[in-house]
Amino acid sequence: MTDIQLLPGLRELVDSIDRQKGAVVILGATDTGKTMLAFYLSWELQLRGRKVAIISADLGQSAFGLPATLGMAVLNNITISYQANRGPISIKNTKPHSIYFIGSTSPLGHLLQTAAGLKKLSEKAQGEGAEVLIIDTSGYVEGGAAWELKFHKIELVNARHIVAIQKEKELEDILTPHEHRRCRTIHRLKVYEGIRPRSYEQRREYRREKFSEYFKRAIIKIIPLSKVRLINPVNINKKNGSGSPYKRLLVGLNDDENITIGLGIIEDLGFKELHLLTPVEELKKVKIVRFGAIRLDEGWYDEKIS
Repeated sequence: MTDIQLLPGLRELVDSIDRQKGAVVILGATDTGKTMLAFYLSWELQLRGRKVAIISADLGQSAFGLPATLGMAVLNNITISYQANRGPISIKNTKPHSIYFIGSTSPLGHLLQTAAGLKKLSEKAQGEGAEVLIIDTSGYVEGGAAWELKFHKIELVNARHIVAIQKEKELEDILTPHEHRRCRTIHRLKVYEGIRPRSYEQRREYRREKFSEYFKRAIIKIIPLSKVRLINPVNINKKNGSGSPYKRLLVGLNDDENITIGLGIIEDLGFKELHLLTPVEELKKVKIVRFGAIRLDEGWYDEKIS
């Protein structure tokens, strides 16, 4: 693969962001190199002495953190791994500073939660003193709902730069409302021809590996329902009884600010207690349990709730 640093327009893009710091939203369809570009920008801006934060907003293929969540990391000391002739390829040994549970591997049907989570994490990044916030978005770019989501993401973080990676002009409808605005700069890049598309099976296996690694040290823990508030957006009716309607449901364990401490899998839900499989050691800070819209089977594959 050709070194990403040699691709046209990237040096100018880094220069522009370095001059006018702020939030950078990267747009593109699936398999267009958004994550690679996010890593590259993070690498170059750190080399210039900038404090950089990155948000992985791809619910199904999170660059770091966990599927079904948004993750924010504050990068220090060039925490991007680099391979000769490939450029920056991953965040090395970096754990998210903060995560926000959405509960789905797709933003479709969860637009409001995704936008709210992005806003919260961007505020966290600002609070940590990030000069540049790079947002790696999902490949959901087609249709009216996608347009609305991308528009409001850009507005909520007050993006200074919009980077559009496109094959032809498939992103122009999203970009049009931001043309000629003094508070925005749009950068258009071509898709790198060397990118290898990933199949549905490869993407599903990636999520399985992430969940399997996260839950490998999980144990059953009990949370008294008197100590937490349940948020049930998938409308599973608790009054119909306990147990089976919730079995293997993925949940977010959130603090009082609704920032996610960790994840759990429901083993049983009674009228007084919640039995969870979770690696979270300390549950005292859990104040909100947010139900997701997917279950994990025994092999750690996710299944959407119908």
